[in-house]
Amino acid sequence: MKNKVSAVMTLEASIALPLFIFFFLNIMSAICIIQVQSDVEAALHQTGSEIMQLAFDINTGKDVISGGDTKPTNLAEMGALSLYASGSVRSALKDMLKDCIVMDGAEELSFLNSRIMNGNDIVDIVVNYKVHPVVSLVGFKGFSVESRFYGHAWTGYDISGGFHSDGKDEEMVYVTEHGTVFHRDINCSHLMSSVRSVSFAGLESERNADRAKFYPCEYCGRDIRGGNVFITTYGNRYHGSVDCPGLKRKIYTIPISEAEGRSPCSSCG
Repeated sequence: MKNKVSAVMTLEASIALPLFIFFFLNIMSAICIIQVQSDVEAALHQTGSEIMQLAFDINTGKDVISGGDTKPTNLAEMGALSLYASGSVRSALKDMLKDCIVMDGAEELSFLNSRIMNGNDIVDIVVNYKVHPVVSLVGFKGFSVESRFYGHAWTGYDISGGFHSDGKDEEMVYVTEHGTVFHRDINCSHLMSSVRSVSFAGLESERNADRAKFYPCEYCGRDIRGGNVFITTYGNRYHGSVDCPGLKRKIYTIPISEAEGRSPCSSCG
């Protein structure tokens, strides 16, 4: 009887131990794969930041040579930046991936899908690589992973927004978020929000500067039944709180061609 029990225990151990080892190795594989991805993302971020700064240095050099007439990045510069990106990432990961059990070294990294300063100021570094489990299974020998850095080079921007008409800079006008007119003067009185407190009971007799009635604010005016409310000189809403976002007027600067559908301000237009 004793020998029979020992035999059963030996059989169970022979089945359980391999399963435990297999489970442990797969958990270790998952942890290593996550670590590899984290290392690649960190190297990409470091390299991408360096390239964005290099693009600034390149453009500054062009300004000095050409007297301020910066030309687009040419193919030679794009190629040099791409080589720098791949070399920098591989160099940063060389020691980390040398003995990696789920990847075959930094030389397996592919940068074919990267687009750096390709006719624009975008730094898009894409790295493709393959990882595999510690113990390969039938039908599961590995899978592809992609990591990416996407950013804008430190080359500044055109404050005019690039809007031009017939070779001349297009006129810029001012509008509000919900306004129906455009303004040519940023100091126009219609843009200045003058808030005053009035009795809710007396709203029926109140009118704004355009002789329009006041209606409940969609943010804070629906449940007001009494007390004082807040109104503005040119608005047509009443508010229950002076901190209501509807009272905080946002002013946007846009080219006049985008003001289609808005009429000129009666005061400054």
